Amino acid sequence: MAKEPAELIDSILKMEGVKSSAAVSKEDGSVIKASSGAPGNLGEVVAFIGSAAEVITSNLELGGLNSVVAEGEGHQLLIMPSGGAYLGVQLAGGQVPWWALQINPIEMLSEDKMAEISEAEELLKQKVILLNLLLEEFGAKGEKASEWQEMLAREIKNVDPQGRLERMVEPGLGQVTVRAGIKTDISKKEVGDAFEKLVNLTCKKAIASIGFVEVKQKFQAVISRLASEKR
Repeated sequence: MAKEPAELIDSILKMEGVKSSAAVSKEDGSVIKASSGAPGNLGEVVAFIGSAAEVITSNLELGGLNSVVAEGEGHQLLIMPSGGAYLGVQLAGGQVPWWALQINPIEMLSEDKMAEISEAEELLKQKVILLNLLLEEFGAKGEKASEWQEMLAREIKNVDPQGRLERMVEPGLGQVTVRAGIKTDISKKEVGDAFEKLVNLTCKKAIASIGFVEVKQKFQAVISRLASEKR
């Protein structure tokens, strides 16, 4: 079930890069709800730009309006139609966040989509723990720590060319760190597939240094340790 415009205000404030938000009626431009700290004229601006954007897309036969970003010096405003309302979002910082660049960004606010994002984030944390334990066992914090770091940085880009994983994790000396507060639209399956490749590449590099038998033993030790911690 789709959320009402007033409910979307609460959801949008949880998203990355949001400063304030307001929902206004398409019919008369009245403010349905505005977040704390929203500029007094935000509703008026949202109503004007939203209606103008819909007129333009209609006249040019561009199809229905999903969203529009208005940019000025030092500020960006995202506007999305939602039923009989426009949802306006004042964006913080100098860049438009990842979710606002989706084909239909308002879909990012659905309960199902938010649940998918949370599941992917949780799996990401678990996979990072596994990878870091393997790196520790394989001596990635030793003399060749910088070499391991370079390999991880390179392969994180390779396993997800879209750059979403690179935004979420940071390769350091002998370990990978999850960047706090960074979200992307990467799916749970994509996280699993990406880290399967990273683990395989990590094991392959370790085999070249310490041999297959020792890598196999260390890998099994890590898996056993994780299994015992879950009990």
